[in-house]
Amino acid sequence: MHRLLTLVGLTGLLAIAWAISGQQVQGQAQANLGEPTILGRYSLNPVALKAAQERAWPGQVRDDRGLQLGGLFSGLHHMSGDPENTFYAVADRGPNGQVRVGEDRRRTFPVPEYSPVIYKLRTVGDQLQIIGQTIIRTRSGQPVTGISNTEADETPYSFDGQTRLALNPNGLDIEGLARAQDGSFWVCDEYSPSLAQIAPNGTVLYRLVPGGLTLTADTDVRAVLPAIYSKRRGNRGFEGLTLSRDGSRIFAVLQSPLDFPTKDIGRASRMIRLLVVDTRSLRPVAEYVYVAEPSRTFREADQGEMKLSDVAFVNPTTLLVDERTDKVAHIYQIDLSRATNILGSRWSDLQNTGNSLEALTPAQLAENNITPVGKTLLVDLSKLPNMPDKIEGLTVVDANTIAVGNDNDFGFDRFTPQGRAVNNSLSNLLLTIRLPRALPLAR
Repeated sequence: MHRLLTLVGLTGLLAIAWAISGQQVQGQAQANLGEPTILGRYSLNPVALKAAQERAWPGQVRDDRGLQLGGLFSGLHHMSGDPENTFYAVADRGPNGQVRVGEDRRRTFPVPEYSPVIYKLRTVGDQLQIIGQTIIRTRSGQPVTGISNTEADETPYSFDGQTRLALNPNGLDIEGLARAQDGSFWVCDEYSPSLAQIAPNGTVLYRLVPGGLTLTADTDVRAVLPAIYSKRRGNRGFEGLTLSRDGSRIFAVLQSPLDFPTKDIGRASRMIRLLVVDTRSLRPVAEYVYVAEPSRTFREADQGEMKLSDVAFVNPTTLLVDERTDKVAHIYQIDLSRATNILGSRWSDLQNTGNSLEALTPAQLAENNITPVGKTLLVDLSKLPNMPDKIEGLTVVDANTIAVGNDNDFGFDRFTPQGRAVNNSLSNLLLTIRLPRALPLAR
């Protein structure tokens, strides 16, 4: 979540193995259903942030500075088998921004006690109702908060940038969410970046981080992800996550290309990594290349503004991906069946600084025997009426319907010199959309 605040004044073999294990694909006709259409638009009535946090952690938040509960669709999930109007959602690290102090631009946390909660939502009329919550907690039962973990993250400051806050290795900047059949959740996080499993009672069971990272969090930390992921661009770690229908695979996407071997190469790159993790062994089993669109096709001059924001499971070799800028969002249907698995190859080697994946052009992928995931545009959300900015949440409702949600950045613009929020009119919005063609969903 970016904001400048001012003070007022799988490979084919894997697919075959999966099908044998019982992960079947429905034989749905790819019927043309017409133009994509917004079926419903739902908003959350204003809720004071302190009141929302009080329901999870009584007495934890001393002063919410007049802020509202927001940012809910950083992660969005619809559970197969649930009523079509029921969803799970989670916000990211909480209200935050940046202020200038002298020559420095400092990351601020105006409500540092904030701690993320997974909400169960129901649509009624044109409203969103909170009907349940899962309170995320450490192994010893404490709030995780959304504060930066290590010195490699942005240094956290108070709302005015004057007071440095203590780091918290338990802090989670959640940007993706999926619920398993046993009631547990998987989330992805931008800080390490990491993948975390959360028990049905909210306890963080595991946190999977890049190799070589020492994180003293109050949970079972396993440094099993590719070490090169520690080169993620600042505030651009894991941004989307989905779970296979049988719960055996996690699919997670980075928001942007890695800053590897240099920041300049990373910011100009179109190569984004998609990681597949086995939920039994808790280890990666595949890594694929997703080629982002040229920024000019999204009306952006800077390639660094292109990002992935969520991913949704369709079947073992098919996913939906939300590729976007702040103003334009496209939903792509991607095919993993012919993509090259680069896991454990030189493209994940931190020593390979002379010919990194991020430095390659699309043409050079072929020269290096890399086939990226296939992409087909499913919906250009920017062509639908009154689509909000910053579409960050994506989930499949049924074969003909998806839901998307915006990140309203907690609905505030800035703070007064007295530290009170100047709120705006941006709402948390969930939209359901009829697709132009049916999805080949897994059974």
